[in-house]
Amino acid sequence: MTENKADSKMRKRSSPMRKFWLLVAVIVLLAGGLCGAWYYGANRLELEIASLKQRLTDEGVAADCEGQEIRGFPFRLGVFCDTFFYADPVNGVTVSGSAIRSAAQLYRPGHVVSETDGPLKVSAPGLVPLLLDWEKLRSSVRVSMSGLRRTSLVAENISVSADDLGLVDLLGTMRGLQMHLLAGDENGNGEPQDLVASAAIDGWQIDDGGTGQIEPVDFSLLVTVRDGLALAVSGQDPLTVLRSQGGEADLAGIEFSTGDGGRLRASGPLQLGRNGKLSGELELDLDDPQKLVDYAASVFPPAREMLGNVASYLEAFSANTGGRTQVRGLKLTLRDNKVLLGFIELAELPRFY
Repeated sequence: MTENKADSKMRKRSSPMRKFWLLVAVIVLLAGGLCGAWYYGANRLELEIASLKQRLTDEGVAADCEGQEIRGFPFRLGVFCDTFFYADPVNGVTVSGSAIRSAAQLYRPGHVVSETDGPLKVSAPGLVPLLLDWEKLRSSVRVSMSGLRRTSLVAENISVSADDLGLVDLLGTMRGLQMHLLAGDENGNGEPQDLVASAAIDGWQIDDGGTGQIEPVDFSLLVTVRDGLALAVSGQDPLTVLRSQGGEADLAGIEFSTGDGGRLRASGPLQLGRNGKLSGELELDLDDPQKLVDYAASVFPPAREMLGNVASYLEAFSANTGGRTQVRGLKLTLRDNKVLLGFIELAELPRFY
């Protein structure tokens, strides 16, 4: 009887110890598994980067991430570079920039965020070499088993300059920039096909040498491109596809406003033909259209004469509210790049290709 009581006491004492050591064993196993998963992921990431560089080299493109390191142990996995460059001599495109820092949570590898330091140098055919700089630039990409779900870029206090053999000439600044691409509606197989694009620019100031003749403007865009996502992930040349079958888009809204109150907003369906010409229908809202003409003339003086007739036509459809000229629900027709107001041809747009 005494021995049974002693055994019972021993079991009571050892039970908490067993739980403690079991907890320690679980922690050790989890930590070991986490470490193993991180190093496995880091190794796979390095192999993927090396494979991408090799594929680009095979295509005649030079690209590198100098000072490359995989960091973030133990919960994050990301690529860090001191500088980077991309050079495509066949197409005459070169891009070089400063440090990049990226990261994805180990338990959520489909969501990658990154931060890039300025400046960025860009050279492309038909463009003067550009130097872009910013205070902050962050981006993110989110993918799922079905492919791309969302990609975003947000930047603050951007400057764009021409860089002609080291002589930097400021072209303009932006107080803020946002760009987002999202997977649109799904098709019958549950796969997204359309691409929803949105953009916003705050305080876009074209440099005027400090004269104050050109005021800052704001711009925003929201559009759905039919089959745009399917085309983007297909790897096909978009221009080749457009030339062979054209394209369609639903413009939810594009808005342009000046600091002194001029505003233009347009929405409607658009079709880009295989001939590179645009057709569709647009509904316009305008505030003080003459101020829009004044802004265009401050940037490009001949625009005053070119747009003067358009402004006079709009007067017939406007109402004066609180001292402001407003046009609401104005219907425009686009037919093979010709902009029509009823039977009146207002302008003709240049071909896209």
